[in-house]
Amino acid sequence: MSSRRYHRALNRQQDMLLPLCIDDYVSQNNPVRAIDAYVDTLDLYVLGFKNTEPVIGAGQPAYDPAALLKLYLYGYLQGIRSSRKLERETTRNLEVMWLIAGLQPSYKTIADFRQGNSDALKAANRDFLLLCKELTLFGGEQVAVDGSFFNANASKAGIYTEDKLNKQLEKLSRKIADYQQALAEQDSADDRASLGSLVEDEQLPAKLEQLQTKQAEKKALLQQLKTSGDKQVSTVDPDARLLTKRGQTVSGYNVQIAVDDRHKLIVVDEVTQAGNDVHQLAPMMAKAQETLQSESLTGLADSGYFEGNQLKSCEDQNTPVYVAIPDKSKAIAAKGRLTREQFSYDPEQNAYCCPQGKLLTVSGKAHQKNGKWMTGYKSKPADCSQCPLREHCLTEKATIKQIQRWEHEDVIERHRQRMEQQPGIMKKRAALVEHPFGTLKHRAGMNHFLMRGLEKCRGEFSLMVLAYNFTRLLTILGADALRDYCVRRPGNTLKNMEYA
Repeated sequence: MSSRRYHRALNRQQDMLLPLCIDDYVSQNNPVRAIDAYVDTLDLYVLGFKNTEPVIGAGQPAYDPAALLKLYLYGYLQGIRSSRKLERETTRNLEVMWLIAGLQPSYKTIADFRQGNSDALKAANRDFLLLCKELTLFGGEQVAVDGSFFNANASKAGIYTEDKLNKQLEKLSRKIADYQQALAEQDSADDRASLGSLVEDEQLPAKLEQLQTKQAEKKALLQQLKTSGDKQVSTVDPDARLLTKRGQTVSGYNVQIAVDDRHKLIVVDEVTQAGNDVHQLAPMMAKAQETLQSESLTGLADSGYFEGNQLKSCEDQNTPVYVAIPDKSKAIAAKGRLTREQFSYDPEQNAYCCPQGKLLTVSGKAHQKNGKWMTGYKSKPADCSQCPLREHCLTEKATIKQIQRWEHEDVIERHRQRMEQQPGIMKKRAALVEHPFGTLKHRAGMNHFLMRGLEKCRGEFSLMVLAYNFTRLLTILGADALRDYCVRRPGNTLKNMEYA
């Protein structure tokens, strides 16, 4: 009896009858059919893709931009972003062969397409958001906003701050001075044997010239930094910045997203150079409202977005937000001292009341601090001198208690009340918005940019978002349902839209 330990394999030399066409190798519910159907709904000329106009003349014709967009969308869905790897897929992957009809563009052609169509890729991403809206996949009730650092295609060593340049110039100046002194000794010495090893170095003039060249380069960078008014200058990716969070510094960009609560679809994306999230909330909520056109949209964000003017802007936009309130009084409370929250504001008297019932009244004129108009409130020296809580309220040298109040402090107070009414809402925020970043960074490996320059990175991230949302729709609807809708989709919804 013959052994049946393993499944029977094919004989590589045996003649076989294979399907007559490549279409037979791609099943009807294969995701590539959905990709093909969706891209065929797009008016690439309106979206701004290059090589969409007919050209009559000599030379090789260009590759169809629709085929290259299909190739990239397939690649990003599969976690393949390298143009060289995509080139290899065109010669060995049956799904890719079917998708782009056997075309075999070089890696240079593939790379140039992504590099030269940043604005068009952003427009294609916006079109897919409209498709999601057509399918009523957005809840439009809540969006969560979050940011994450993505590495740039540049090292930290190639990004300079003024302090870093000054330290390097100081170090170079000391080295140059030492080398110049050694050269002077070498020229004036009668007995070379009595000199040290540095003086005997025959390559000393060349080394000195090299140091002086480096010094000139650093001085030019310092001048460029002062002229631009920026705080950093990068020699590789001119727009990349050193970003620090939780003690870790990366060379990259601060990427912002807003995620709808129904299916965790990304409705807004932005790539910024900001070192933190403080000023990102209101712009992201405004863009989310523009996309969703909701009458009852609310926003969720972590404590990194807590800032008075941002909360006020959201309130003015009629988009209330829930932002975790940072505990800025924690260190004071740990020392056993009274915190600002223990002093209540009385709007009728326009005064603060301390825990002992004494008033802190307005003192002096309103003044600006960090872009906000502030009013000062002070206690009476007599009230504080006899107060039993004095040592828990004042520092050793202080004689009175002082509090600063922002002119729109009522915005903060209303926000605090909203947060108290929804104690568990931050857990929902984390479950909602951290899923897309986790998917992009850890499942798909998209934690860095391949492009250089802010606008090109924005185009590349739009491609990432398009791939993420496309994957979500494949899960929600299924490949065949998405394909069928795209086939029936009435024309291109963006023909009358203007793309900036």
